[in-house]
Amino acid sequence: MSSPMIPHDPASDAVQVAFSQLSHLEPSPFSPKAFEALKEKVADYVRNLVAESMKMAKRHDADTISPMYVEDANRLLISSAGRRWFRHLGTVGGVLLGAALSNLLAMTTTTTTTTTAQYSKAAILVTTGLGILGAFMVAIHIAKD
Repeated sequence: MSSPMIPHDPASDAVQVAFSQLSHLEPSPFSPKAFEALKEKVADYVRNLVAESMKMAKRHDADTISPMYVEDANRLLISSAGRRWFRHLGTVGGVLLGAALSNLLAMTTTTTTTTTAQYSKAAILVTTGLGILGAFMVAIHIAKD
């Protein structure tokens, strides 16, 4: 009776190679705790790079991972933190813009018993300010994406 085949994990192999390379370095600029933290960050990055490279190859129905997939995965991993911040900025901007447009619509469709509706200067300024700020935040998100 044969034992079940254990699947090959390329991330583990890559982490072992990275650790092997780090073991040849002089850790003197780092404290022992800092060097361990460095090794963990390198291991995390290597695992993420391997996983993202594999996802890219799978998306393109490739049998092997090409250097192009590794480069694309690297770019994606490096830029994902910054993109996340701009995505949140765009979300908040969209909420502000939506609130301003909603308020503007309510201002224009409000019927009053008199012939002219009266809105305070503060309400008009806040609505205008929210609209401009929201539109600016959404534009930044679009530009950075």
